[in-house]
Amino acid sequence: MSELKTETDLSEVDSSSSTDEGQPFPAELAAWATESQCTRANLNKLLCLLRKQGLPLPKDARTLMQTPRTIQALDKCGGQYRYYGVESGILKILAHNPKLRQSCDEIQLIVNIDGVPLFKSSGTQFWPILCSFSKNEPFLVALFYGNSKPTCLSEFLSDFLGEIDSLKENGIAFNDKTISVSLLTFVCDAPARAYLKCIKGHTGYNSCERCSIPGSYKNNRVHFYSTTSFPLRSNEDFANMLYDNHQRAHSSLIDHNFPCVSGFCLDYMHLVCLGVVKRIIWYLKQGPRDCRLSSRQLLEISDNLVSLHGKMPSEFARKPRSLEELERWKATEFRQFLLYTGPVVLRKIVSKKIYEHFLTLTVGISILLDSNENKRNSYREYARELLEYFVRESKNIYSEIFVSYNVHNLIYITDDVEKYNCSLNSISAFPFENHLQAIKRLVRNAKNPISQVTKRMAEMDTFGSRKTNNMSGFQFGTISCKKKDSCFLLFNEEFAFVKEKRDDGKLVCDVVKQRDCENYFKKPCESKFINIAFIKKRHRSSRRLLEKKDLYRKVACLPCPGGYV
Repeated sequence: MSELKTETDLSEVDSSSSTDEGQPFPAELAAWATESQCTRANLNKLLCLLRKQGLPLPKDARTLMQTPRTIQALDKCGGQYRYYGVESGILKILAHNPKLRQSCDEIQLIVNIDGVPLFKSSGTQFWPILCSFSKNEPFLVALFYGNSKPTCLSEFLSDFLGEIDSLKENGIAFNDKTISVSLLTFVCDAPARAYLKCIKGHTGYNSCERCSIPGSYKNNRVHFYSTTSFPLRSNEDFANMLYDNHQRAHSSLIDHNFPCVSGFCLDYMHLVCLGVVKRIIWYLKQGPRDCRLSSRQLLEISDNLVSLHGKMPSEFARKPRSLEELERWKATEFRQFLLYTGPVVLRKIVSKKIYEHFLTLTVGISILLDSNENKRNSYREYARELLEYFVRESKNIYSEIFVSYNVHNLIYITDDVEKYNCSLNSISAFPFENHLQAIKRLVRNAKNPISQVTKRMAEMDTFGSRKTNNMSGFQFGTISCKKKDSCFLLFNEEFAFVKEKRDDGKLVCDVVKQRDCENYFKKPCESKFINIAFIKKRHRSSRRLLEKKDLYRKVACLPCPGGYV
């Protein structure tokens, strides 16, 4: 690593050059550069221009940003490795979150480990260890860089697991109290789980992590359809290496007494969205003749999806795309199709059998995603029955080979909701995937990627604003009189449509009661049970004056013949 050479230290800059808010201009400029991710070359040019105007600023961007001079990375596991620490990450979050540090007595960590490719032209990749707690933004614990995943699992995890053992025993001293720390669960995709647990991959014959069902091979695919119940796997038998056909080697997690069967969640982002939902659409496009749709039907579904452009709430970062771009769909688009657009665009196009089968998945996952704990727990077993029915009937609708690893594991995803007493959103990989992409964006060229990430993180710690979770429970952002951002669910499960926003912050709304709506579907249950309702163009409503606190959740208002859903 080359040392940083500068002529001016930021601490020596004349503090008289301050903004109206009292913050020194150099610090405000550094904060702007951090937020806008300005490159060093561009910032150097800007500094040169500002210095010509007489402003006392350093010549080099690295001085302005207080960039660390050198970054040490270890040669480890077949690549480069740097450890940042669990405790330091927790303390940074507590320092930036006053409400959390006042009420926090126990921290339960959710861990994500996954690989992310850096460049299209090479096989180099990052393997970060990320942690999260209390629904906060994930933080980076360790980072590995190489041409493949770490070659030695125990060496890769040694620093992390060693610190976790120490924190379990001693806790974290903060604000004159000791905060206990524990490792709640790992949230990873199937290949990462297989790597961490040293088990067969998801394409193997004995790859199921929850039961001992053997796979069958047909049409170049391993499927798991069976009418027989198989014994569930246990943490004790796994620790004793009793699953010869399932375990490849001894995992270092066993040495640290971590439950390798129940301690890993079945992440619904990969399992359901990128797994089952994508498989359903693929089978409708290119599957067996019994379930494959005609070109006219596929075109009609695509047209319905494209027609929803501009109709989805602003919170949806991606708008619906046609089935021609299916291979480029992201996980959020498959989630959107499952929970929002699918029940609308498939209606009266696919057969009644396929449509109702799809709805069992929609309703089951919607229950497990519900943020209302009482409702989720009350209907959790109903969701389990729906998902088991979905798996059983898949053979009759899509053929035996449809029941892949992902489809089979739908029958166990309810167990995670029950064990951790939370919705699937709380134990999903969505926030971790977002953070992985944020880490990737910190790399600007192929020279010393770990050094680049570490320096950018140091700059953000000094001048950046840290995101914190919304402790108020306000579950939406944009409120508008436009139809796509005007529909909200109230706490009494009535629907409110914003018609006017007053200067005092109050909202004039048309409120439609549930009894004045119709069910959009009645199987497997009435659609109003999961707050999907059909509202006719001419409907009964009452005008009310509401406040933001009266709104529970924003909902999508999708047009359909005769009204909207």
